Amino acid sequence: LSAWQLHCQAALKLGKIMAQPELQVTIHGHVPSDFWEELEAELRDCYRRLPSDLRVVQVHLLDTVERLREFLARERAELGIATASGEEFLATHDAWRGVPRITICRERIESVPPLVGLGAIRHEVAHTILHGSLEYFVFRLSRDLVARGRERGLDDLALQQLLYHVAIAVKDCEAARLLVEHGYVECQVALALYQMEIGDEDRLAWLLARSDPRARLIYLAAQLKPLLFAQPLRRLTAFSRPLEERARAMLAFLPAEEREGLTTLAERVASSLGDDTRQNIEMALWSVLTLL
Repeated sequence: LSAWQLHCQAALKLGKIMAQPELQVTIHGHVPSDFWEELEAELRDCYRRLPSDLRVVQVHLLDTVERLREFLARERAELGIATASGEEFLATHDAWRGVPRITICRERIESVPPLVGLGAIRHEVAHTILHGSLEYFVFRLSRDLVARGRERGLDDLALQQLLYHVAIAVKDCEAARLLVEHGYVECQVALALYQMEIGDEDRLAWLLARSDPRARLIYLAAQLKPLLFAQPLRRLTAFSRPLEERARAMLAFLPAEEREGLTTLAERVASSLGDDTRQNIEMALWSVLTLL
């Protein structure tokens, strides 16, 4: 056997070389062929570089934000999904129909710098690999977590909202960690910096939430998504300072106690993450209910 054949056999035994998943593409509206061809090439390259045993990945490609809103609304109605989200993200992933799926809006992706858009696409690929089945979208909380939520004054709906924000934050951190481990750094730093930008609506939301203990807790938990996403990247010396400065600016309008609590919590959760997503989410949710 040649050296290459021996290398391939060894890699196969380690599970490092996998067949690429079939990409089942559905295009909604008018999407130029060159846009899809570039996107397909990037998706295939990601699945070559990242270890995966996926067989099929569905890709929904939409031309406009308006069509994206209509598509997501139909999906939520058909599947009975309670959380109304997705259209605010550059791209999304899910497994509500039993297979991993990526949804990308051309108008949304083209509204940001190319490196940010590329980072978002690669980020969703990582999610399909790590969180590509329904078990990562449906959670049953332990009695201890429910009881702790009740102690914080959370009813079922509020606890579900809190779980949603914690779950997407943890899964984002896991996806960023996987990408960094396989050399995808600059695009993820660009995406992290983009996600930590804030606007007047963020400040207004805090003003509305701060006097209600339940709304305050949910608002603070929502800030964990960009903070946890950035944690694997902040450990890289070359990018630690700009990410730290952006995180500080993102939280600047919050009182000192909340700023310090979120920063400490994000660092603690990120350093405690293992390889079991569900356990990671439970740990993070308990930390939020205990420390914020």
